[in-house]
Amino acid sequence: PEALHEWHKRFWDHEVQWAINIVGAAELNFRFSVLQPVTGFRHFGEGISHLKKVTGKIQRDIQCYLVPIIASAAPPGIMLAI
Repeated sequence: PEALHEWHKRFWDHEVQWAINIVGAAELNFRFSVLQPVTGFRHFGEGISHLKKVTGKIQRDIQCYLVPIIASAAPPGIMLAI
């Protein structure tokens, strides 16, 4: 398998799930929904916890947003791990 695909899949399978468990699905969805839409990036108006299948572009967009979104809610050790 391709390394880049594996990294994106690992991010979705582990780091995003950690964020959902730590911050809470409702809070994480709210934080994603209030982001200002940006050209070239997907706007997650209903959040991300309900997503089941995600493409590489969606994973990339979530990766760009995730750290700033959970920065005030997650413990410092989790922030370092992500």
